[in-house]
Amino acid sequence: MEIHSDGYSKEQIGEYLRRIHWQGTEEVSLENLTKLQRLHLTHIPYENLDLMNGVPLSLTPEALFQKIALNHRGGYCFELQGAFCYLLKGLGFEVKQYAGRFMDEPGVVQMRRHRILVVSLSGKRYVCDVGVRSESSRIPLEHIEGLVQDDGISQYQYQKDPFYGWVLMQKENGKPWKPLLGFTEEEQIDADYVMPSFYCEKHPDSTFNKFMKISIFTPDSDLTIVHNTFKIYRHGRVEQRRELGTEEEAVELLQDTFGIDVPDSYHHFLEEKKGAGDDRR
Repeated sequence: MEIHSDGYSKEQIGEYLRRIHWQGTEEVSLENLTKLQRLHLTHIPYENLDLMNGVPLSLTPEALFQKIALNHRGGYCFELQGAFCYLLKGLGFEVKQYAGRFMDEPGVVQMRRHRILVVSLSGKRYVCDVGVRSESSRIPLEHIEGLVQDDGISQYQYQKDPFYGWVLMQKENGKPWKPLLGFTEEEQIDADYVMPSFYCEKHPDSTFNKFMKISIFTPDSDLTIVHNTFKIYRHGRVEQRRELGTEEEAVELLQDTFGIDVPDSYHHFLEEKKGAGDDRR
């Protein structure tokens, strides 16, 4: 019985690598895994435009390839991590998937709604993530307790927790350590992500279908749109802020700054009433 999707084909891999401006060999190595993650984060945006405009999502490998590689779009966690998983598998990397909980609301235990990728390579395990809409690790993190790892922007380490399992801690410049997310090691199959994704897509309590959540990394910053506000974060601090006043202004920014080919039929970008907080996830 087939429970895991195969990786992308050689032809699909070629298209995908062109999408992220890849140059070099396709050798299975930590150096290339790191390069793939960095390029993915700086060329493929986190975006929820389909959810904002009521367009049904598909998490199949073919649908994700069409949307991200060919249609010059991005996606949100389940899409970006799924497509990256199929790319890595196609290149020959050994990948397992898990489910994680964000820990950005103190005192609140959130549902499992994040797709975790763990790559086994040369006897070690690395957690790869291209699907978080805020500053997060730009490099594969060795999956080992207590090891402080630096991606050039922030420091990270994994700690163990009796409930959350593996907890990813982050220390941004001049700030204390904080938990980002946790995951336990029950391996997931592709079908396990359908229901949490559908919750994000359709549930009335979901924030993913109410206002734009857009992000893309540059080598030293994180560009976002949330609650009608465009921000540039550098080392965890807001460097620039701009309110978006019209749908036309939003579309221009999405195309020119985030590199998204916005479908002509899409018309819902700005929320009518701003919500509270930043909701950076």
